[in-house]
Amino acid sequence: MKAASPALVALLASNQYLYADLFTISLVGGGTLYYTNADGGLTFGGNYYACTSPRIQRSGAKTAIGVQVDTLTIQIFGGAGELIQGVPFPQFAVNGGFDGAEISVDRCYMNTFGDTSAGTLNVFFGDVTEVKPSRTAVELTVSSKLELLNISMPRNLISPGCIHNLFDAGCTLAKASFEASGTVAAGSSSSAIETTSLAQAAGYFTFGTITFTSGINAGVSATIKAHVLASGTATLTLMAPLQSPPAAGDT
Repeated sequence: MKAASPALVALLASNQYLYADLFTISLVGGGTLYYTNADGGLTFGGNYYACTSPRIQRSGAKTAIGVQVDTLTIQIFGGAGELIQGVPFPQFAVNGGFDGAEISVDRCYMNTFGDTSAGTLNVFFGDVTEVKPSRTAVELTVSSKLELLNISMPRNLISPGCIHNLFDAGCTLAKASFEASGTVAAGSSSSAIETTSLAQAAGYFTFGTITFTSGINAGVSATIKAHVLASGTATLTLMAPLQSPPAAGDT
């Protein structure tokens, strides 16, 4: 059952109100985006929900009894001039910025436009399970949290090999113990990253992962095909080239 504040119950009973959807997008890489499909921006819960840059709309949602996994389609429209965490909107989507994001869609009811004091009702809550980016828009498929129950049982199977994934909760190794930070050096390309910041022996990072924390590729992760060390310069060759080549000084 959905809970509503007394003020919201009274407003709904009056049959005279305005409403708009509030979209809260919590990114896996950190940070939260706030959007609304209203004609103007709205403030609720101390957060400002923007109506432009980019624009947003969604498909219909339903409420039912049972354990069926519901999905919601959200479309976000924006161009290269609109930035998300400093990255052009289309590039952010292609880089995987929306992958696995947690999205809450709440309907805000108002006596007059901008008066959000009555509160909201949750329409949908789930995780992004599919991203379809294009030049001017990105389509997100959001699945309800029941999707997390779609796992094989029993969870642990007895087998000759280790049943855990590397660095997961059941693994005894800590990922932080094998991490290193570095800075991109001049001469790097979208398929080969050069750096003088890594002192590990050649091959140490082969089949590992590189994640950018700044620059045009901020938040992007890529698999390392080979790690070569020569004259103090480490070269990390990637399995697949990046969408955009990094610049010297990127981390």
